[in-house]
Amino acid sequence: MMRFEEDLFQAFTQAFPATTVRSFSKTLGMSEGYWSSIMAQGLKVSNTALCNLSEHLEACKIMVATGNPRAKHLRTIQRMITREVVRRFAKEADSFDGIWDAVAATTDQAREVASASFGAMPFVMVRT
Repeated sequence: MMRFEEDLFQAFTQAFPATTVRSFSKTLGMSEGYWSSIMAQGLKVSNTALCNLSEHLEACKIMVATGNPRAKHLRTIQRMITREVVRRFAKEADSFDGIWDAVAATTDQAREVASASFGAMPFVMVRT
């Protein structure tokens, strides 16, 4: 099964056959070695780079006629990007919710322990 990054590069090179990994890195708004580096390390392309690529594709769509098959292919790539970014944020939100629940439970327990060990605040009257 191919990773999203490999699918993305393959889809982009179908739309722009003369693409090299260096030119693709620049299209992502990164240095020329960015794509090679993340692929060699097995990392995911950053959300910033994906947004840069989507903006680039939007500019390319302006230059292509609406009914052109290339415009459809560019929209398909943008949908791939959108799905991936949404998937990432949903995954982060789920893990955040789990962490938040754990912290809230710990805080509630600490609050119960603290309230059980203290009585009412002392009442002090001062005569002036």
